[in-house]
Amino acid sequence: MSTALRVAAGGIVALCAAALCLPAAMGAGASANGSDWEDSCTPSTSVQQASNTGKGSATPAPGGQVTVPLNPQGKQTSVHWTAEQRNNASVITNVARSRSLPPRAAVIAVATAMQESSLKNIRHGDRDSQGLFQQRPSQGWGTVEQITDPIYASNSFLKRLAKVGKWQTKPLAQAAQNVQRSGVPGAYAKWERTAGELVVKSWGKKAVLSTTSGCAAADTSAGSKGKGSWVLPVENSHVTTPYKAGGGMWSSGSHTGIDFPVPTGTRVQAVGNATVVEAGWGGAYGNNIVLKMSDGKYTHYAHLSKISVTKGQTVKARQQIGLSGATGNVSGPHLHFEARTGPAYGSDINPTAYLRSHGLSP
Repeated sequence: MSTALRVAAGGIVALCAAALCLPAAMGAGASANGSDWEDSCTPSTSVQQASNTGKGSATPAPGGQVTVPLNPQGKQTSVHWTAEQRNNASVITNVARSRSLPPRAAVIAVATAMQESSLKNIRHGDRDSQGLFQQRPSQGWGTVEQITDPIYASNSFLKRLAKVGKWQTKPLAQAAQNVQRSGVPGAYAKWERTAGELVVKSWGKKAVLSTTSGCAAADTSAGSKGKGSWVLPVENSHVTTPYKAGGGMWSSGSHTGIDFPVPTGTRVQAVGNATVVEAGWGGAYGNNIVLKMSDGKYTHYAHLSKISVTKGQTVKARQQIGLSGATGNVSGPHLHFEARTGPAYGSDINPTAYLRSHGLSP
């Protein structure tokens, strides 16, 4: 079996036997002294300290401790993990340390595996998905033999994560989605705290779990207000599935909007002053609203759990028009947002560019 690296029970041994393996002293994107990985977030509350020993480089906290930063978004899930599952979390953590990545990388990877496979190295899944991360041979992740090797799979995930811009400060769900391209982009978030707890236990006796003060939130909400009165359709979220992403889940062959992963019941607001031209059931879009904006373009809000406006009504920027949900053709709750030149399907334009033209940063 070809593996990128092997982790010994009492430590870490780099064994480069594949193109994915990096020198043991430096991970993807890391500098020789590790400074590229320093987390600028300030720990606010330490809640747990590891009870075992171990080595590895990471951002030091006061007193020589290593901080494992968390910024949980939404309701967190707690599970009793079996010995097999805890061991797989330890493997993922040790691979992150082998690549000279900070604890945050391990937390993202472990949370991803929790959602994808319940931390089990399964040999089945949706389509040809396999292993801890449900990676797919058809998507270039490796052979079935490779991706069902927990060490190879972890190494492959972390290699791609390290290439994601600003992954250290993004919300966990966004960073994970940038790697996985899941149909349920917001589902990773609920595992952040329990993933952090397992990472602390594997990292070493000086590792401490701590909650950071709004670092990821500041990163995602900074562009929520634009020129004049323009705003993003939901607050404190981010874009996961981008415009024109390809895939069989869309009848057109590509994504006609952008997705914001938010829980059902999240407040949805008009991005600017507008008139409601459609409000009701939209087939695959579920409960949806189309607005004619003051600039002559149209915006579309889909998969809503509740509609709060009626056709012909005028609305102001930031006015609530409904609540997010999971109606229509979806695999999980989120807000699907489109920008259009006309009110009908097929007239879509790049919604990210449209929002940016009004001073917003989705």
